[in-house]
Amino acid sequence: MPFIAAATEGGKGARIVAMLELKDFLHLPQLDPLIEQMAADGPGLILVTGLDARPLTAGADADTFLPSGRSAIFRILMRHMLESRSGTRALVVAANKELIRVPRELKRRVEQVPVQSPHNYADRIASAAQRRPGLLVIDQLIPETATAALEAAQRGLRVLSQVDTIFRGGDVARSLLDLDVPRPLLTHLSWVIAVQRLAILCPRCKQRLPTTPASLTGLLKRFPDLTAGPAPAYFRATGCSYCRHSGRWGEVTAFDVFCAGDDIEALFTQPSLLPLEEYLLRLAAAGYLAPEDVTRLEPDQLRHTYNLLTASERALSQANQALQRKLVELEAANRVLEQRTEALISLQDVGQALISAAGLEDLANRVCRHTRELCGADRVVLYYLRSEARAEVLAVSGWDPAQVTDEVEVDIIVGSGSEPTSFDRRPPGIAMEADAAGALRAGLRVPLLAQGQPVGAMIVHTTQRAAFAPGEVALLQAFAHQAALALQRAGLIKSLRQKIAELEAAQVELVKKERLEQELELARQVQQSMLPRIFPLVPGYAFAARNRPARRVGGDFYDVILLDADCFGVVVGDVSDKGMPSALYMALTRSLIMAEARRERSPAAVLRNVHQLLLALGEANMFVTVFYGVVDGSARQLTYARAGHDRPLLLRNQRLERLEGTGTVLGFPDLDEVPLSEERLDLLSGDRLVLYTDGLTDALDEDGRFFGLDRLLALVQSQAGLSAFELCQATFDRLAAYQGHAEPFDDMTMLVVEVK
Repeated sequence: MPFIAAATEGGKGARIVAMLELKDFLHLPQLDPLIEQMAADGPGLILVTGLDARPLTAGADADTFLPSGRSAIFRILMRHMLESRSGTRALVVAANKELIRVPRELKRRVEQVPVQSPHNYADRIASAAQRRPGLLVIDQLIPETATAALEAAQRGLRVLSQVDTIFRGGDVARSLLDLDVPRPLLTHLSWVIAVQRLAILCPRCKQRLPTTPASLTGLLKRFPDLTAGPAPAYFRATGCSYCRHSGRWGEVTAFDVFCAGDDIEALFTQPSLLPLEEYLLRLAAAGYLAPEDVTRLEPDQLRHTYNLLTASERALSQANQALQRKLVELEAANRVLEQRTEALISLQDVGQALISAAGLEDLANRVCRHTRELCGADRVVLYYLRSEARAEVLAVSGWDPAQVTDEVEVDIIVGSGSEPTSFDRRPPGIAMEADAAGALRAGLRVPLLAQGQPVGAMIVHTTQRAAFAPGEVALLQAFAHQAALALQRAGLIKSLRQKIAELEAAQVELVKKERLEQELELARQVQQSMLPRIFPLVPGYAFAARNRPARRVGGDFYDVILLDADCFGVVVGDVSDKGMPSALYMALTRSLIMAEARRERSPAAVLRNVHQLLLALGEANMFVTVFYGVVDGSARQLTYARAGHDRPLLLRNQRLERLEGTGTVLGFPDLDEVPLSEERLDLLSGDRLVLYTDGLTDALDEDGRFFGLDRLLALVQSQAGLSAFELCQATFDRLAAYQGHAEPFDDMTMLVVEVK
């Protein structure tokens, strides 16, 4: 059996898990009928339990569980429950809509109910239950969702959820009481499937034990079925280079399946249908687990749980200490804030002067000048963030402008936090040759933040004093807030002007796009003109056709080709893609068929010649299916070949038949010759030959269900008494009604040949 080692919780990994089935996991056959019974069961709450890894336990002394893979089994079970009952719709209540993914073919049957403010879990579950879905899925069973999930099951719904716990069987029911679930609601718990992963024995160094280990004797007595047949074989691994001398390589998933009854008292003590111990014993008997891994299961779980609790307590203690330190810092900051209040009043006039600045560069020079006046600095550099990765020196004061570089590293300038920090070295962007007219003694890096967002930073230095006074630092920080707002305003004005220029350019692009739309419409008209609307007049025969492309231009084509006074050809084709590329490929294929049909009467020979020409002239990544037949009008005989196309239908005496014939698509790369059979059919008066493309059977309704071949056959046969034109019209009207407001899935084409 195949083995899936692990399943990621998001991105591409989650999409792969959404497509997995239980058969893709290494598991025992005893599990399959229980899963089927669970999927077919009636209303009730089904829980998938297991314990995944805890980030807080990371460390050298942490002893963690293997991730149980609970989420993967949860998704597989959800998909299985939907597929087991066709037409069942599911509502998924989840805080993160990316947490639960479903395959593409089931998406139209699944609706996400996001839990977002101001709504909570209980509100969302209650409103979803009122809609009476066939399946209600809740992403997690927690105190906020447990009671609501069981109340939904009480209303007659099938509810599926998962819970992060080490408990299994009846112990899970007991743990629900700890989540404040009313005791009577436990009668609506129907199934619990517990999932746990264990390391398996290394296949290269495992050795068979001569006898059954004595440690398993007690367990084997509880499960006599394991010893009723041939004596099981047990193994032990000694370790090798392949498994890095651990004796273990890879993991296997173990299950415990519990079916709850209506008796609450018996609920806590009744055994599982498939106990975890029995499952582990069977895995050991199959050579996947060592006997000691089975017997040490309970002690190992207790040890793992203790380590988890210890790590959690340590993390809480560290968090509390961090909060205490932060509280002390906040109290000190509050005292400084009181001192700054008086200084802020004196900044009002300076702030007004900044707002009146004309441009960004002029504003930056004013900021540098006022900064020197406020804190007594000798050197000031102002940096402005142009993007997340680029900062530039916008203005300097006290430094030689000729020694200044344009761009610097953002991380060095912005730093972290909103408070001024010490900066005693030469500022970034100032050349080493710059004359500072004295050694730099004290420096500060002052972030420029506007509405919590970084705008830039200032680096100020003094060559006269050993440090800036606390009052000067506070005043400088207050001024930095004013300067940041002014810089942000000036930057926004400059950015707005750039956006206006970009908008004007976008308007030019819009004109180009409108021109392209006009060209596409012209292409559609040209393509539609290539499809016949009036067919040749052939005595004893009548023709009718309908075509509806999925996009503005399509890849389907049809035609009736008059070969001579007594013979004509009928053709229907379907290019592998949609849109403009398929339209061009369709035009090429149709032209080649018309040319070859007048040179060769054998339909199979015509299609073989067209295949060779498509390989030479067509696109390498495209192909086409074609039905081409030649009708001898006087002999009333049809000779045809089918190159991978849908089998045509023959209406004769109120009965419906599908024509035979085999063949491969045309234009497929690396296929030098196409196998084609040439078939003959005698036509009778009243016969109607129905040619169509797979767009008719692939039509989707608003729930994503295909129209299908069976519906098409029944529809055509029910309209056996209609003429060729009426048959086409009635068929397309029925397909339009079936699709409703759904987007077209594929081009649709139908051609009917009626023998008078």
